This record gives sequence, structure tokens and C-alpha cells, in this order.
Amino acid sequence: MNSLIALLRKNTIYLAVGVILILTLITSVLAFRNQRIMTETAEHVREAELALSKTNELIRWLNLLDLGVRGYALGKTETLLDPFHISLQGAPNDMDTIRMIMKKQKYPTQNFEEYVASVNGYIAFCHQMIEIAKVDSMTQFKQLMVEDRGYQVWKTYLGFSTDFVQHERALKHDAEMRYEAAVQSNLVIQALMLLLGIPSLYLIFHRIRGQESHRQALLLNLEKNNREFIFDPGTPIADDAKEILNSSIGNIKNASNFIKKITTGDFAVSWPGMSEANAKLNTDNLSSTLMDMRDQMKRIQDEDRKRIWTTEGLTKFTEIIRQHQDDAKALADQATRFLVRYLSAQQGGTFILQEDFEENKYLELAACYAFDKRKFVEKRIEIGEGLIGQVFLEGATVVMRSVPEGYTQITSGLGDATPSCILIVPMKYSEQIEGVFELAGFVTWQDYQQSFVEKATEYMAAAISTVKSTQKMRTLVTQMQEQTQQLHAQEEEMRQNMEELSATNEEMKRKEAEYIYKLKMAGVE
Repeated sequence: MNSLIALLRKNTIYLAVGVILILTLITSVLAFRNQRIMTETAEHVREAELALSKTNELIRWLNLLDLGVRGYALGKTETLLDPFHISLQGAPNDMDTIRMIMKKQKYPTQNFEEYVASVNGYIAFCHQMIEIAKVDSMTQFKQLMVEDRGYQVWKTYLGFSTDFVQHERALKHDAEMRYEAAVQSNLVIQALMLLLGIPSLYLIFHRIRGQESHRQALLLNLEKNNREFIFDPGTPIADDAKEILNSSIGNIKNASNFIKKITTGDFAVSWPGMSEANAKLNTDNLSSTLMDMRDQMKRIQDEDRKRIWTTEGLTKFTEIIRQHQDDAKALADQATRFLVRYLSAQQGGTFILQEDFEENKYLELAACYAFDKRKFVEKRIEIGEGLIGQVFLEGATVVMRSVPEGYTQITSGLGDATPSCILIVPMKYSEQIEGVFELAGFVTWQDYQQSFVEKATEYMAAAISTVKSTQKMRTLVTQMQEQTQQLHAQEEEMRQNMEELSATNEEMKRKEAEYIYKLKMAGVE
């Protein structure tokens, strides 16, 4: 029993709302039923009134028939037939209406059909009287009038109308009584609704007031959790429920918008309301976590951008090497041009290791580009001479971010200027240095760009090494071909000499034989 009472106390609002809902449902059902009854009874009343009205109209149509025929007989004017024609038009419509109502109410129509037949006969009789009146035969017209056929029509009218009118009046009375009963039923239901609904509303109101303080405590707890786990603006906690809910919803929206902007690549987004004043209050909540995630994703994006930039650059640079792998000069020109453009530099040069006739090694400027224009400059740098020569000896990259005045000049249409950064990279491949690449500009290149240049120059060094090896092989092949041709020429010369020597020997033997023959002929032995 106690548990039941406790359950009822705990669910007072639900119980009261349930009672009101049940009452509302019952009231709605009964109201719908009463409304349907009232609608049906009102329809029956209108139908009965229409039937009574149309039944009374039938007498008027008969009177108009008689009025039109008798007026025409006396006045011989066509306009005096208007009542007759009006009756011919109106009477059939009213009779159709009465017939329809009778069928709808399943009322017997035998007497009514007899009346209709008598009316049709009387109409034909009236047409006959009109034709007689037209030939001005009043004697014959009076004889027809004496027959008084309209009285027969009247009798058939009374034969169906008396019972039909009583029937319709009874239906009307019954419908009115049902209508009044439905109205009374609605009043009873409304009174019951008030008797049970008012106490239920009181219980609901009392319970709501009891829960208001509990709701306020929940809202304050919500605001504290909102500040602890999502974002703390550092302002005093509000007591207004709307302000607390708006703050909580606003933080959720801020988190959603923050995440959406991060997913679209907008890493410049910041948390609304975050400042240096409240930053310490938000070191371990959602806003701080999202901003840390933003910074991490920004670093990842930056690394991806650098990696893609490097990969695309090396791909294009490799294609340049492939196209010019047989010509060191063309390779140096195109490679220098590409690197100057790709790194947004203003000037660049490629120095390739060469040897003179005395086998002294030096660095020769093979290609030079400035402001995207090829420069034809002849320049020779000895090993160890200047920064370029030192880079070749040491095999390490040098970056100058404070360039001495006059070290080099970049010329443009606005005049000459000293670059802000110079990058000098040894072209090293398999511990073998094939040259030095120098880049100058007004930007400071980052570490990943420096690594890109080092990798690109490694590819170029490998290609130049290959070109040199190929050229040496070609030189050796050419020399071997020349030696082979010389040997062939010497062999041909020796063959010709042998042939001449053999011919001379044969000639000497022939002459010797002739000489001996002559001696013999002369008797000398």
C-alpha cells in the first residue's frame, strides 16, 4: 500500500495529465458523436422543411396554371400566359425534389405518382383550353371550365400531401428532439470536464512548482559541467535558465562549427571567446583539446604540403634530366632554369668540375639564370677559391642569410640589390662531387626547400657523372676506331708493298731468265 502511495506521489503529474487526457479523449469522442448527431438532425430538419415547402409550392403552381389559362381566355394576350409557362417550368423541378426526398426516406410514392399523372393530364387539358380560346370559342371554353378538372387534381394532391406532410413534421420534430438531447449531453460533458479537470490542473501546478527548484539546481549543475568540460568564459555563473541553456547550446554550436572549419582546411579558426585572460581556465576541456587538434592537423597539412611540393618538384626535375641526359650543357641550363623558377629565386648558377690539358681541376660556370633570363657568362673558379670553391672542397651546404654588401648583385628594372639569402649546395653523388649549385634571392628558404635542392643536385650530379662517363667512353671508342682505321691503312699499305715487291721479284726472275737464254744462245756457259 505504501509503495502504491509512493508511486502515486512520484507520478502525480503523469497521473493528472493521464486523467486530463482520458477526459479529453472521452469528451472528444462524445463531442464528435454529438456533433455528428447534431449535423444529421440539422440535415433532417432542413430536408423536412424543404419537403414541406415544395409540397406547398405545388398548390401555387396549380393556381398559376389556372390563372394563366383564364387570363388568356379573357384578354387574348400572350403575356397573360406567363403564369402558365412559369408553372410549367417550376412544377417539374419541385416534383423531382419531392420524389428524391421520398426515395431517400423510403417513403411510398404511389399516391405522389398518381398526383404527378393527374397534373400532367391537367396540363394537357389546359393546352386544349388555350387552343380553344385562340379560336375565340368561349362557349366551348366554358363547357370545359364546367368540367372542373382542377378539382380532381386537388383531390389527388390531398391524397398524398396529407400523410406526407404529417410524416415530414414527425421527422422534423424527432430531429429537433435529438438535437436538443445532443446539446444537453455536451453541457453535461463540459461540466464533468470542469469538475475533474480543475483538481488535476491544481495537482500539476503544485507538482511543477515543486520541481522548479530541482530544475534550477540541474541547470546550475549543467552550467558548471559546461564550463568544466567544454569552455569556461571566466564570467560569473548566470541564474537565468534561458541564459544557461543558450550558453550550453552556444558551446555545442561553437564546437560543431570549429570541427567543420577544420575539416574544410581552415586552420586559422579560433574558439570564440578564448583569450589570454581565460586561457588558463581552459587547459583541459573540449575547447583546449580542439585547438590542440587544430594545431596538430595544421602541422600535418604543412608537412603534406611540403612533401607534395618536394615530390612534384623532383618528378619534374627528373623529367628534365631524362630529356637532357646526353648533354651536360643543356642539362645544366634547363636544371638551373627550373630550380630558379621553382624556388622563386632571382638568380642561380651551376658550376661543373672540369680538367684542363694539364689535368688541373677547376669549376666552370656551365649555366646561369637571373630573373628568368639566361645569362651567358664565362667564369672559372679554382678549387678552394671563394665560397663556391670551399663548398666543393668541404662537400657541405652553405646558407648565407646575412649576405655581405657587394658579394653579388641582383639586377632588375628598378636597379641593383643585394640578395637576402644565398644557398650554395655541392652536387654530390656516391661521395663524388661533380660541381656546385648556387641560388640567390630575396626570400629565405626553409629546411625542406634546402633538402629539395640537395636532392635535386644529387640527381643532377648523377646525370653529369653519367654524361662524363658516356663522353669518356665515346672518346675511347672514337680513339679505338681511329687506331683501327690506321691499322687497316697500314695493312693495306704493306699489302700493296708486298704486291709491288712480288711483282719486282717476278720481273727480275724474268729478266734473269732472258739474260741466261741470251748467253746460251751466244755460246757462253
